[in-house]
Amino acid sequence: MRNLIELPTIQNVAAGATCVLNLPIGMTYDEVIFVLTNVTAAQMTNYKWKVGSKTITDVASADVLEDQNKFYTRPQAAGTFTHWFYRPEVKEDVRMLTSFGTVGLSSSTIEFKLDPAVVGPVIKAYAVQRAPQVMGLVTKVREYPLAFATSGKQQVDNIPRGARITAVHLKKADVSRVEFEINNGTGPAKIIESDKSLLEVLQKQNLRVPQTAKYTHIDFNLTGDLAGPMPTSQLVDMRVNPTLDTSGQLTVVVEYIDGIDGI
Repeated sequence: MRNLIELPTIQNVAAGATCVLNLPIGMTYDEVIFVLTNVTAAQMTNYKWKVGSKTITDVASADVLEDQNKFYTRPQAAGTFTHWFYRPEVKEDVRMLTSFGTVGLSSSTIEFKLDPAVVGPVIKAYAVQRAPQVMGLVTKVREYPLAFATSGKQQVDNIPRGARITAVHLKKADVSRVEFEINNGTGPAKIIESDKSLLEVLQKQNLRVPQTAKYTHIDFNLTGDLAGPMPTSQLVDMRVNPTLDTSGQLTVVVEYIDGIDGI
């Protein structure tokens, strides 16, 4: 059995203000649904999910998570934004393990700043909850913004390691090719070497919806196994080498599967 409840009033819902939603501790969270009036996910900027003093998710706006919802074909509805903890694209027998258990935690909040341009914003939040459990594996989303002065093949070799990586989303419209290389101590090995178009063929075969106008996606768990994401704790080196058709900004968005004490 699952509950659908209205969460406490979000603090400071005003243009330019930092809004804070306190998540009551006790139950296990599958998702938090924000009902938005005069606000979009893109206008919920500097979006963070925190557990105690630990920041679990830290992205430029809730729109980054909304793009991931679209990629994974998670159900959506107009006038809402859903922060998914539970990953419905994972195989059913292990899916519940991805929910956010709160037993034994001191606090958890979702915080974001509202764009100064919003007028008359109203935001309510609801939670889909299930029986209490301790916090296990959760999805941590981090962004690493970069800038490249030239086009062509580039190298990104400073993505933090330690947790399993389930996906890397390269946010730039014209990344045409990508290589992903790891070194586990026995020498470098390319585990991805493909044009964007072929990556998208494989993703569509596995019921993903590539956000091709904004991203090039690297999905390490197309089969939906909880053990599928790539382990990185033992790697000596890890690099992603995107080919850019033009110079400019590239944001590397990484989805980690990790426990609270990881990265």
